[in-house]
This record gives sequence, structure tokens and C-alpha cells, in this order.
Amino acid sequence: MNQYSRRYELKDKAKDTLGGNYGTLILGGFLFSLIICLVIFVFGFAHFISTVAAFYSGGGSSVIAFRIFRVGLLAGQLLTGFLAFGIAYLCLKLACGQPGSYMDIFYGFQQKNLFKVLLLTAVRLTFSYVCALPGEYFRAAYARTSGTSFLWLTLLAYAAGCCIYIPVALALDMTYFILLDFPDKKAAGILKDSFHLMKGNRKRLFSLQLSFIPLRLLCLLTLGVGSLWLEPYMHMTYTLFYLDLINPKNT
Repeated sequence: MNQYSRRYELKDKAKDTLGGNYGTLILGGFLFSLIICLVIFVFGFAHFISTVAAFYSGGGSSVIAFRIFRVGLLAGQLLTGFLAFGIAYLCLKLACGQPGSYMDIFYGFQQKNLFKVLLLTAVRLTFSYVCALPGEYFRAAYARTSGTSFLWLTLLAYAAGCCIYIPVALALDMTYFILLDFPDKKAAGILKDSFHLMKGNRKRLFSLQLSFIPLRLLCLLTLGVGSLWLEPYMHMTYTLFYLDLINPKNT
């Protein structure tokens, strides 16, 4: 019978693994955030200027600038997938006792990984957009009419979308790790393996994610500075969760 590590055991092991490696992951995480922010800033600058001008002039903001901003958000989400893959690669190396570098966060952009990481990220993004679509529709209707019924429909649609999205997203959370371990697998096989691996383990992962909420709230008191230490801790814990899934204790 397989015996999985408890939540506190994974967290304690993550702290031990990070000993002496915090700087590498903090720098990698900082570059991660900086790149995403720069992309969104570049694409969103015209929309920001247009919105400010509209506020002072009483006119409307530029539709074209808004669409460019939406493209920037999509680009930022795709980049997040690539950089998250790099973070997973770095954490997996450190967890396995191998030396790592902050430059490992760009591992997803190597030619051998490019297409599969893009495809896996696109699958997750597409599913999230589909789940949010009804809520977006009713939100737009509420913005046009200000009807109370549309407000309730918006909230219900978003809640239903979350109820559908969260279980599937949890089932897909191991895709990057599986790709790292089995780089020759096809994307469809990786998705299937992630679903199989997470069968019966989604609740464990969800409770592990929820357990970081108090620390996230504490980070707000530091104006986000504490996240520089929290994010590596979380990423390493999730990495150890994956390693525990594929190599549980036998009792």
C-alpha cells in the first residue's frame, strides 16, 4: 500500500531543500515577475494613457488600445506558462540534489521544449477562458443594463465556472513535471498521465495550496516583499509533492 507524505512533512523537507538555494530561486522568481510586468506594461501603456485622457476629458478610451492591452495580457499568460516550466525545472534539479542557476527559468524556451510547453499552456488557458466565458457574458450584460438580475447571474456563472475549473486545473498541475521527466512523450500523453497521476490526489494538492493562504496574507503586510521568500517555498513544496506522487513510501 502506498503511503504519501503528510503536508507538514513536505513543507519541512522543502525548507531543508531550500537551505542555501533561496537566493537562486528568489532571483529566478524576480526575473519571472519582472518579465511579465514589462510585457503587460508595454502592451498596456497606450490603454493606460487613453484611460487617463478619457477620465479628464470626459470622452471614451481607445478601443484599439484596449484590444492591444488584451493581447498583452494573453502574451503575459503564455509567458507565465513558459517561465513556470522553468521554475519547475529549477526546483526539480535542486530537489534531486543537482546544482541550479537562476537562468534555468528560461529552460522552456529551448527548441526541444518550445512547442510542447506552448501546447500545454494553451490547453490550460483555453479551458480557463471557456469556464469564465458565461461569467464574462453576464458581466457585459450587467455593465450595459445595471440590472440586478444580471449581477446575480454573473456571480453564479463565475462560481459555476470555478467549480468546473478547479478540479480540472488540479488534475493538470503535474503536466510540466511530467514533461521534464519524460521529454519524449507527446502532449496528449502528458495530459493523460497527469490526470491519471492526480486521480485521488486532487484533494491533497488543493489542501496543500490552501495551507499557504495565511502566509500569503502575511505577505500583504510586507507590501509583497515577503513573496520573494514565499514563492520559492511554495514551488519547492509542490515539486516535492510531485516526487512524492511518483515515488510514495510502501507500507
